Amino acid sequence: MIELKNVTRIFKDEKGIKDLNFEIPEKSIVVFIGNNGAGKTTAIRAISGELKLHSGEVLIDGEDLFKNNNLKKIAFFPDTNSIPRGMTVYEYVRYSCAAHGIRESFMLEKTTPIYELLGISGYINTKIKHLSSGTKKKVAMVSALVLSPKYIIFDEPTANLDIESKIEFIEIIRVLNSLNVSIMITSHLIEELEDIATHVVLINDGKIVYKNEFDKKKEKILDIYKKFVEKPIFNKEIIKDLY
Repeated sequence: MIELKNVTRIFKDEKGIKDLNFEIPEKSIVVFIGNNGAGKTTAIRAISGELKLHSGEVLIDGEDLFKNNNLKKIAFFPDTNSIPRGMTVYEYVRYSCAAHGIRESFMLEKTTPIYELLGISGYINTKIKHLSSGTKKKVAMVSALVLSPKYIIFDEPTANLDIESKIEFIEIIRVLNSLNVSIMITSHLIEELEDIATHVVLINDGKIVYKNEFDKKKEKILDIYKKFVEKPIFNKEIIKDLY
């Protein structure tokens, strides 16, 4: 289990995350939602160890994030805009593996079936900048799966994908979870995640305003969002005046 305990990090503009307390339980799929600027990315950076926290701690299986190679238990599926566009697929995956201490010979053995699974074997020597959005996301998936992680953090995995690719990604996440991989997903496309979510965590203005197990038979994620995030309603009269 990944635990965030009283995690706080405030930036110079006074934005950030404040006293975050939530968990990614064993064998769960946690849907982590919130507006742009709510603190989702900062929370992910805290889990990854990128940020120096002002207070609080992140625990992996009950231990400090930085002890006993605990960070190696986690893989991060990045926003594909952060993938270096000038690299080829092979170069990026090699770079990602090297950052986790994986030898190139082992990488070659491990990635071949993953490329085939995702249907991108023909793009290995293609530069990232020439790939479609869907193929870029598959490259990011390769860099995560090659690590055989216990936990995967997905940042907007289905954004800008066509329907077929979205279905494929959702099914991959479902299969990973059936293999006891614990998953956290940040997304704005909340309805499409209802079929696989086991937990929902909602962040607003840097604070957790809702966290609980999720049962799609009893509730909808959008209803949870509307209930716990106050948002000014636009002036409907302006639209009416147009007609």
